[in-house]
Amino acid sequence: MSLRSFSPTLAAMTTRLNWWSRGPTLVRWPFSEIRGRLFAKYVALFVAVVSIALLANGAFQIWFFYQEHKASLIRIQREQAEAAGAKIGQFVNEIESQLGWTVQLPWTASALPQRRVDAWRLFRQVRAIAELAQLDPSGREQIRVSRRAPDVLGSGADFSGDPRYTEAVANKRYYGEVYFRNDSEPYMTLALSGDRAAGVSIAEVNLKFIWDVISQLKVGERGQAYVVDSRGRLIAHPNLSLVLRNLDLSELAQVKAARAATASDFSEPLYTARDIEGREVLTAHAQIPSLGWMVFVELPVDEAYAPLFQTIRRTSLVVRRIVSRAQDGGADPGVERRRCADRQRRPSPAHLDQHR
Repeated sequence: MSLRSFSPTLAAMTTRLNWWSRGPTLVRWPFSEIRGRLFAKYVALFVAVVSIALLANGAFQIWFFYQEHKASLIRIQREQAEAAGAKIGQFVNEIESQLGWTVQLPWTASALPQRRVDAWRLFRQVRAIAELAQLDPSGREQIRVSRRAPDVLGSGADFSGDPRYTEAVANKRYYGEVYFRNDSEPYMTLALSGDRAAGVSIAEVNLKFIWDVISQLKVGERGQAYVVDSRGRLIAHPNLSLVLRNLDLSELAQVKAARAATASDFSEPLYTARDIEGREVLTAHAQIPSLGWMVFVELPVDEAYAPLFQTIRRTSLVVRRIVSRAQDGGADPGVERRRCADRQRRPSPAHLDQHR
């Protein structure tokens, strides 16, 4: 065999060796690339539809949960305010009931010693009463008994023009404005009248019990309750320093709305407002009709909606995971096969070192 006839055979063998060393090559057909592109588009469309559906469903669930959660919190706060208002109203009614016994009998000058004894008996039964004055039918003071001052009998001081006397005679009872003695504790004047011949009894009532009611009211972790009088002044609050400053809260939005609701049945209730410290709060109130006072119960918004924020975070995490898995599952299989073939054809570093 001549060298010229052997050359084609040698060239063919060399070509085959090169083919086997490189490994088989993948034939890329045009319809395979088209199918891969269409598959990727369908997967993207599917992921988009699923994501939109999940987001819409999550948004609706969050909205309904928000409304139900807010309504539930407002209902609980209103019940707390009503319960506190009922306790305060009962406290005043009990004092009024005990004080009523002092205006049952007709007034006689000979009964002064006995009325004095009855006054001290009343002090033992109702510790909230700090001072008691009894006026005869003409409006002149005949007895004054105090826990901090000596008793006074037959002073004859004229109260006939005093609102405590005139209002009590006209309406059978009189509730005075809340005031502070020695800038320490709140007091209120309560006056009752019986028959025309029984005169009028005027009691100075210590309202420290109201502070106890408000301080014991638990409203979440950072919520609080407080009481305002008929003019919107703060008369009870867990922070005693705020009460002693005699703050006027009539300009707070929730106090304005509550007073407007009392005056009119058509006013819209206010559930979100700013509290004394400027925090955004959920607020609810209850009125004490006999006194004209209002009890407010408030909870900071960030604490009230903490469960809602947790639900939003969980929903967004679930949506991200589903979208990520859908994208991973929608990868083009042809591309993945070509990547595997390229990795198999690529020589390892150890193989390259052997052929150097």
